[in-house]
Amino acid sequence: MPDQAEHLRQLVTVAVPPANVAGPPMIVVTGGQGGVGATTVAMNLAAAIADRGERVVLVDAARHHANLTQLVGICPSNDSTLGDVLSGKIAAADALVPGPSGSMLLAGHSASGSRPDFSRLAQQRLLVQLRAMKDIADLLIVDTGSGLSPWTQRFWQRSRLVIVVTTSDDIAVMDTYAAIKLGIPDQVDADIRLLVNRSESDRLTARVEHRLETACQRFLRRTVSALPSLPAQGTTRERGFDQRPPRVWESPDSPFGHATLWLGQAVSDLLDTGATRPSHEGTKSIQPAVMIAE
Repeated sequence: MPDQAEHLRQLVTVAVPPANVAGPPMIVVTGGQGGVGATTVAMNLAAAIADRGERVVLVDAARHHANLTQLVGICPSNDSTLGDVLSGKIAAADALVPGPSGSMLLAGHSASGSRPDFSRLAQQRLLVQLRAMKDIADLLIVDTGSGLSPWTQRFWQRSRLVIVVTTSDDIAVMDTYAAIKLGIPDQVDADIRLLVNRSESDRLTARVEHRLETACQRFLRRTVSALPSLPAQGTTRERGFDQRPPRVWESPDSPFGHATLWLGQAVSDLLDTGATRPSHEGTKSIQPAVMIAE
């Protein structure tokens, strides 16, 4: 009797199944620009939900700066990365390694060696294999890095939930709006949510959320609500020389830990209730990102 990995290999040449085919729900975590901490959010969200007893597979699908394994603190085999899955050298299920808090991790492509195959066909094969993980995973969390491209858009199209990470920086806010504006036309079922990372105060976070929610409602005719924010981690002086991003599994009782666990519960509840559905009102108009600047 063929094992799960053999079954996945047989699916390599099959086209991507329609969105209504059963499979673990997919959450995409992305940033409108680099440096807002989308990868940090993805790994901590995966840990928080896995800690609740869910079987979580975390995928590092960033085309640039795929450093999730470094942030988590593991060193996968050189031939067990996303690049090897895309090339067909290994099945996605065989490339999984233990991740934080009992999750499983598919490492990003290696910076060395040949350039990974980011073609549409290779991505289709990957998506098929991820969907076939329904027997070993309850949830997929895919870190697509920052920016919007055909590669990231195809993940958006097949997700239940897209979390767009921003900070309170004005340029980051405008880039977040631009990413949502460009991502919406191809969206059908995915719910898009905002997440303010490195929140400096409740007041400032509420202001950022209001700006983006209002802009999306007014110019895109789309309701885009916010998820619980994650706090800033203090100054470099307060952290000492440790420049690692916060890890909820190392400091669950810290303000960041509490906020991350609350975020994990909020996302789990959102998926459990089936509430992740977009809200459209009328025809979407195209407006420049600068519209949300004050």
